[in-house]
Amino acid sequence: MLQSVLSSLRKVVADPDVAIDLGTANTRLYACGRGIVDVPSSIKISNRKDSNETSNKEGVISKVDSLPKSILPLQAGVIKDVDAATYLLTPLLQKVRRLGLIKPHVLACAPTDATKEERQALVEATLRAGAAKVIIEPEPLAAAIGAGLDISSDYAQMLVDIGDGVTDIAVIRSNSLITAAATRIACSDIHTAIQNMVLKQYSLSLSLSEAEQLTKKIGVLPVTSSNSIQKISAINPITNQQVVAQIKTEDINQAILPVINKIVTTICAVIRDLPPMTSCEVIENGICLTGGGTCLPGIQEFIAEKTLLDIKPATNPMHAVINGARQMLNLRMTTGFWTT
Repeated sequence: MLQSVLSSLRKVVADPDVAIDLGTANTRLYACGRGIVDVPSSIKISNRKDSNETSNKEGVISKVDSLPKSILPLQAGVIKDVDAATYLLTPLLQKVRRLGLIKPHVLACAPTDATKEERQALVEATLRAGAAKVIIEPEPLAAAIGAGLDISSDYAQMLVDIGDGVTDIAVIRSNSLITAAATRIACSDIHTAIQNMVLKQYSLSLSLSEAEQLTKKIGVLPVTSSNSIQKISAINPITNQQVVAQIKTEDINQAILPVINKIVTTICAVIRDLPPMTSCEVIENGICLTGGGTCLPGIQEFIAEKTLLDIKPATNPMHAVINGARQMLNLRMTTGFWTT
C-alpha cells in the first residue's frame, strides 16, 4: 500500500521519466507525455576572452580552453567526452521538466560491445545532466522492440542495427540476447571514405554534409550511364576557394564498398558461428534491418546477396531504438521495476 502511494505521489511531483538514444550523429529523447525530441549530437561553445570558463543557461560549467567551438561528444557509438555529453544532455532534460521536485529516472541505450568504462561514462553524464537514476539497455534489443519484432518468441530472430558510429548485431529469443556482436564501423566511416577518396583522387576537400548527400544518393547501387557523373561542391585546399567539380560515380562506389564489406563480413561471421538449430531459425526468419544505414540505397539487396537471407527493413528504421526504448520505459513505469 505504501509503495503504491509513494509511486502515485512521484508521478505528481517528479519530472517525467525519460528514454534516451544517445547516438554518434543524433540524440533522441522520449519523455512520458512529451513525445520525442531529436537533435544532432553536437554542441557549440562560445569562447570568452574575459574568462576561462563558460556555462550554459542550465549552469553546466565547461572550460572553454578544453572545449572547441563545436564538438562531438560521441565517437563510434560511445561517449568520448563526459563533460561535453553532459553539456548536450542537460538542456534536453530541462526541456521536459515539470515541477522539478524529483529528478527523472532515465533509461539509456548502449551498444552491446560497450566496455564497463564506456557504460559508466553514459551513466555519469546522464546523472550529471539531471537524472536521479539511470539504467542501461542494449541498443539492438530496444531496436527490435521498436521495429515490431516479437522478442518473446521461442524462435530466434536476428537484427542488424547500422548506426552512424557502430553496427550492432543481435540474435534474440525469449526476451533475451542469445548472441550479440558489434563492429565500430558504420555510416560515419562511409562518409570519411568518400572524403578521403575525393581528396586523394581529385585533390579537393569535401565537407561532411556533401559526403552525406553523396552517400544517400549513390549508396551501393550499380553504376549506370545515367548516373556515371556526380556534381559536387568542394574546397580547393591550395587556393581555399569553393569550386564545383564532377566526379565519377564509380569512384564513390569503390570508396564505399570496403566499408560495407566489413559490415557484411561481421554479419556473416555471426551467422556462421550460430548453433545449427538457431541458425535454421534465423535463416527462416531472415534479418531485420534498423538504423540510418537501412536507408542507404542498395544496402538491403547487397546484404541479401551476401548472406542469402531475406532482409526486412523496419518501418521507421532511424527511430527504432528510441521507439523501443519508449516501450521499455513505459513497461518499467507500469511494473515499478527500476532496479539497476
